[in-house]
Parts: sequence; C-alpha cells; structure tokens
Amino acid sequence: MRRSKTIAALATVLAASSVLLAEQPVANAADDQGLYVAATAYTFDGDGTPAATTDYFSTGDANTTSTAAAATDTSCTDKTYALKSWKVGTLTWLYNGTGVPTTVAGTALDTIKAATTTVAKGTNRCGLPTSTSTTSTFTYGGTTTVKPQVASNGTCTGNDGKSVTGWGALPTKVLAYTCTYYNARGVVVASDTLIDNVAYTWFTTKPANCTGAKYDLQTTLTHERLHTAGLAHVDQAKDPAQVMTPASAPCDTSRRLLAAGDYAGLKAAASATK
Repeated sequence: MRRSKTIAALATVLAASSVLLAEQPVANAADDQGLYVAATAYTFDGDGTPAATTDYFSTGDANTTSTAAAATDTSCTDKTYALKSWKVGTLTWLYNGTGVPTTVAGTALDTIKAATTTVAKGTNRCGLPTSTSTTSTFTYGGTTTVKPQVASNGTCTGNDGKSVTGWGALPTKVLAYTCTYYNARGVVVASDTLIDNVAYTWFTTKPANCTGAKYDLQTTLTHERLHTAGLAHVDQAKDPAQVMTPASAPCDTSRRLLAAGDYAGLKAAASATK
C-alpha cells in the first residue's frame, strides 16, 4: 500500500517564554484505501519569531501572557471555535510508555487519560453539562509495544489502523506530533501522537515556584485530543482563554479543562457525525 503523503503540515511554535500553536495550510493526500492524513506539531522557537508562510500568533513573554489572561477571563463568555474537516465517532487509543521521561514516568499515563477524558466528556471550566451526546467517544485500549507511526524527522509514516500515543525523538523544536487519518466521510479511523522525550521538561503536577521551560503534559494532550476530535485553532488575540488558542505560557495549567468555545466546538463536531 502506498503511504499517505503529508504535503504541508500543521505547525505549532513554542517561543522561549510561551507555547505557540500555529498551523500551515494543509493539502491532504489520500492513500490506496481512500484515507486522508493531516499532521499537527508542537515546535520550539528560541526567539519566538514566526515564519512568514504560517498562521502564527505571537504572544510575547510569559509574564505578559499571564497578566493579559488574568485581566480579562473570557473562558465562559467566548464561544468561538473553528473546525477541521474530520471528526471522531468512536476511537480506541493505546499507550506505549517506552521512553517516557523519568520525571513523569509514574504519572504520564493517568495524565494522558485525564486529558482524553476531558475531551471525551466535555469537562469544562464553565459548569456546562458533561457526558452528553455533544462529545466524541475515546476508549482506552491498554498498553502496547506498537509505536506511534510518527518518524523522528516529524512525518507520518503510514496507517496501521491503531491509535497510539507514545514517546520518542522528534526534530529540533518539536514537542509533540500527531498524525490523524480520516476517511472520505470525514470520520477519524486512527490518530497517533508522539511526544518528545529528549529536549523538553514535562510535569504532571505543577512544581512549586515553577520557572523556566517546563511544560504541562495534561494541557498539551488536551489540546492534541481536541485536534483529533476535529477542532482547529482560534485567534490568540481574540480568544486567549480557549484550549484551542495558539499560545500558552510555560508552567501554565489554566487550560487543562475546556472553555466555552472548545465545548461548543466539540458539540458542533460531534453533531456532524450524526
């Protein structure tokens, strides 16, 4: 079977003091089974300067980002969302813990489960009902020795029909990379996520007096699962409180749960499967 080709990847940038998630236009190539593939990536950019060809949103330093968020919390008043061309009906995912960093070795799986459950149930900061028909179904299928089909050069290597989240080396600047396969009806059939285990420091419980380039695994996976569920990015400047905003400061855990726009997006994506 000919491997699917990613013609242009969706990209995310992490500035030295802020997490940036930004996308490039993507043209998805179909494989011999009529499946399409799209990719999302977290990347680290030391000077925070976006490439001219991408839709990056620059947020400045961590202190500026945090102050702006505290000044106006729009978590539950902003219902903005954007959708991709795919959605999840029911998806079973597996975990490969090989290579998990020692700092999160005992807590990573439970944290990834928590992030996935947040998306599956629509758990949010706004008191909106959870476990409704407005969300997708993600089922944890256990551990596996199968690796995510994401290469160390940051490309999708093919579809084996399994959705695996795991750890491995990624290109310079990349924190995590997700390859999502969906069929002609726009329904996801597999989604692999590879998380960098070389260059970056992860935490699952926020360290006391957290400083430096430490990143919250739960926030990252919540965002990635929302991509798998069919959500796209919203505008950083206009929608700063949403999980799907393109930026979040290091040590920030405020976006572990959904905001109103993320919730509305899940409802719209799930409705599209009916």
